[in-house]
Amino acid sequence: MPLDDLFHDSFSGVRLGLDYSEYEAAQALNQTILRRLIAPEWGDANDPHRQQVLGFGSAGHCLLLEPERFLEEYTRNPDGTLSSQESEVPLSVGTWEGLMNVQRTFWVHPEVKRLFVSGHPEVSLFWAHPELQIPCKGRLDWWNPEIGAIVDLKFANGSGRDFARNLVGRRHLDLQLGWYREGVRQLLGIEAQTWVIVIEKTKPYQVYAHQLSVRELASGQKKLAKTTALWQHKPSP
Repeated sequence: MPLDDLFHDSFSGVRLGLDYSEYEAAQALNQTILRRLIAPEWGDANDPHRQQVLGFGSAGHCLLLEPERFLEEYTRNPDGTLSSQESEVPLSVGTWEGLMNVQRTFWVHPEVKRLFVSGHPEVSLFWAHPELQIPCKGRLDWWNPEIGAIVDLKFANGSGRDFARNLVGRRHLDLQLGWYREGVRQLLGIEAQTWVIVIEKTKPYQVYAHQLSVRELASGQKKLAKTTALWQHKPSP
């Protein structure tokens, strides 16, 4: 989608139910571009560990946020292999059972129940950068407008308070959520709460809800300022 189209009233703002392919096609600055400027290794498609985590995480996101779509797109392979053609994305028995365990653990967590009592999954934001006046975009896992909360799900090989805090810094989630927060600020004029729900992808499938602290939010703002400056001065390919 051309940059100018993002400023049309029919496309800018908060969009619910926008297909991911349409969101992805929109040419705009996003947190992924900025994050790679300070962590070039982030998003390496050839990293087998990342592929494994993302595979489970993608299915988990779909199950928790869009359960109807999960049943349409995923199936459990009776033989435990990934060779079935019954669905677009067949899952091994072990992966399927792990996801079902995650689902049970997730929905009994008290903070999860509070954050997800109302809201919308996969919310797309489109706004103009206040200083650069360029198109920007972000896609929230979950948005609860009643309490003004941005929620991001992360599947990982651990959980708990210390693990979550480390994850925020190590994977630059402070930058990511700071970017989403900026989008909400520009579009809705509010200072949103920012939460990371860290979900353990192996037994005991622990769930930890982490709200970013004032210090983490400040760190995210510094990273955004740094990466935006780097992006501005990056030579054109």
